Order: sequence, then structure tokens, then C-alpha cells
Amino acid sequence: MKTRIPCDEARALAIAFLGRRGMSQAHAGAVADHLIYATHAGHDFAGFSRLLPLAKTLEARGLGGEITTTRETDKSAFIDGANVNGYVTSVLGMDKAIELAKKSGVGIVGVSNSWFSGMLRYYVERATDAGLIGIHAANSTARVAPHGGVDRLLGTNPIAFAFPADDAPLIVDFSSAAIMWGDVLYHQQTGRPLPEGKAVDAEGRPTVDPAAALAGAFLSWGGPRGSALSVIVQALGILGGSDPIVSESGKWGYFFMAIDPELLMPLGDFKRKIAAMRSAIEVSRPDPDGPPVRVPGSSGARNITEGRKRGWIEVDDAILDVVRSG
Repeated sequence: MKTRIPCDEARALAIAFLGRRGMSQAHAGAVADHLIYATHAGHDFAGFSRLLPLAKTLEARGLGGEITTTRETDKSAFIDGANVNGYVTSVLGMDKAIELAKKSGVGIVGVSNSWFSGMLRYYVERATDAGLIGIHAANSTARVAPHGGVDRLLGTNPIAFAFPADDAPLIVDFSSAAIMWGDVLYHQQTGRPLPEGKAVDAEGRPTVDPAAALAGAFLSWGGPRGSALSVIVQALGILGGSDPIVSESGKWGYFFMAIDPELLMPLGDFKRKIAAMRSAIEVSRPDPDGPPVRVPGSSGARNITEGRKRGWIEVDDAILDVVRSG
């Protein structure tokens, strides 16, 4: 069962839950805004259910220290996240890339010593709000086996791209893993088995048991191609300051890039052409037995717009009970 909660009340509940664990009002507010955004997008596993593993990780890792910029040029910056949660440091990283790109045309930022950052589209969308292209890659704790293997060596390693366009930005955000860590936790929290073909247990045998998958390894999305993409994201994470293979207590690495389209063409022309490409895809002929052709990211964008208009979210009762009382 789920309960419908107004967004203002949901935000206050999340802030209070994190505040009881010592997180500052500003940091807790940043996390709460992200979780509501993710729920609007239709990803319950990245929404309020994330508060429970967040609490456990805060207990294990602590609140972190003072975030500092340790290196900066006119086009780049390197930020030490001081073991502060990634929902907070990723906003800082993307906004710094935007600031640099507005001045020099390109901004490249690495954020190290951070963890757990949620939906990547949340950050790259900020670049399109500034009329820029946004790119973001994030590696994470090793939970994914490379193609053909069963050992946990890669993170779930999502990557996102965002392009300004007429009417609405084009945002593509996807994981290189067959299933996200938060989704496995969400299945465990709600007592449901995983879909088949997503994970193996500690002995390398296929499993649909969330607990066995957490003890074993997730599989890569898209076979060898998805695994190759995961290696690319892992390398960009290393550039962002991560460990080569990230342990439970290790450093994640975030890579951010913002690009001004005006380096190559007028922004207005670029936005019109991106919109024209999107329109051509949407009106193209579908498979005779299939649904209309969909542009990547379009359903998430539609869900977010509709969710904001509604002004409420739904949260599983079991999770809501813990958030209210925990």
C-alpha cells in the first residue's frame, strides 16, 4: 500500500529524518528536493526509499567535513567532497562546471571523496537551464561484474547527457548496469523478487533474491557493450578522483562537463535543430505491433512535469512508517 503526501510535507519529513542523524538543514533540504524529483520522475527506488540506506551510510561514514576546491583553472576545477553526501556535492560540481563554461565556453569538474548521488538527470538539467550542454558520469561502489565475469569490480556507473532545445531540453540518463543498487534495495524493502537476468549470487549463480544479489553481483546492461560503457564511466570516475575499484568505504568519483553550444553555432540554431531531431523521431513510423516511437528521457520529463503540477507524491507505507518514526 502507498500513501499520498503533499510535496511540502514530504520534504519536511525527509529533512527531519536526516536532521535526526545530524545532517544540516541545507544539506538535508538538497537531498529532500532530489528525492521528490526522482519520485516525480517515476523512479520510486530513487525516491523516499533512499532515506533508509542513506541513514545507514551516514552512520557508517559520518557527515563529512568542509568541501573545498583544491585545484582550478579558467576551464576546470577539482573539488574535494570531504566525505559529504553526493546529493550535495554533485550540485556544487555541476554548478561549477556551468560557471566555468559561461566564462570560457567549456567547464570540466571532478568531485572526489563523496558518495551516493541519485539521478544524474537532476544535475545535467541544470546545464540546459543555463543554455549549455551538460555531461555527467558517476562511478560508485563496486557491485557489478564485467561481462563474462561474476566478481564485483564495477559500479552501477550511470552516465547522462543534456542538450538545450526549444520547448524542453533533451536529457538522456541511463545506467550501465542491468539494475540499480537502489532498485535492488527497493525490491528487498517491499518484499518482491528481482526480474530474471539481473544478478548472480556469491557463487555466481543467477538469482532473483535481492539479498543474494546484494551479496553477489549485478550484471551489466546490454551485454559486452554495456560492460564497455561501464568501463568508460569507471575511467571518467577515476579522472574525477575515485579509487580504481571502489570499496564500501572508498571514494567515488564524479565527472562533470558543461559546453557552450555557441562555440560552434548560435544557441538558437542549436536548440531548433535538437527540437527538430526530437520531433522527427517522435513522428517516425513505429513497429507495426509496437507503441509510438519514444525519444529517450521523454517519459521521465513528462512524469516530472505532471508530478510538479499534482503537488504530491506516493510513498510505500512500510517506508513511510520508518521515515516518520525513525
